[in-house]
Amino acid sequence: MECTKCKKRLDISYYSLKNIKNNIYYLHCDICREKINNQKNKKNIEIDNYDKTKNNKFILCKCGKEYIAFRDYHIVRHENTKYHIKNILNK
Repeated sequence: MECTKCKKRLDISYYSLKNIKNNIYYLHCDICREKINNQKNKKNIEIDNYDKTKNNKFILCKCGKEYIAFRDYHIVRHENTKYHIKNILNK
């Protein structure tokens, strides 16, 4: 069976049963599942890091609009809006 996490082909003995009654196995091998279980609150840590990044990338544009841009396309997307173009041309 191939692990969906590490992409290694391993014997069935490396996999645990997810549902014993229906004989259904986990798609991740026991090694990968153990690594995932050792990372406590991984999802909460990712959400906190995302929120910190959003708060640090707060931009006040010349057109008067405040927005969050933590990727380059966010800035380009704002500069192409009707609001931005209208307010820049009026100033």
